Amino acid sequence: MRIDRSRLERGLPFGCQVATRYSDLDVIGHVNNVAVAMIFQEGRNRFFRSFEHIRAVRCDIVVASLNIEFASDLFHPDPVEVSVGVLEIGRSSFRLGQVATQNGRVGAYAEVVQVARDGNGPMALPESWRVWLETVKVAASL
Repeated sequence: MRIDRSRLERGLPFGCQVATRYSDLDVIGHVNNVAVAMIFQEGRNRFFRSFEHIRAVRCDIVVASLNIEFASDLFHPDPVEVSVGVLEIGRSSFRLGQVATQNGRVGAYAEVVQVARDGNGPMALPESWRVWLETVKVAASL
């Protein structure tokens, strides 16, 4: 399933800069596709850290699905701006949209399904999470 790029390009509510590293480069000189996944992961981690209730509830958030579409090259040493927003909220999971831009150019898009779980497996999302996730939800495409 293709990522709805137009929905993500309308703006995502959270953003942060992630540094590129020389070790992120591949043999042709651009940021490697595996490094792009790590840049998206760093953006998600900062997104979650911005929400103090995440740490207050005893459970984990794990990646169930990750889809990345590459749009253009990213280069070192310039940082990458990672934007994040919520696309869907389910019973025990939610889907995030992400965009990685560098110098005003989109380098990649991502959609990630995250699942809340405790020691027994998937668990219902805590109500405090639902409230917060709704505040950073992106409107559906027209």
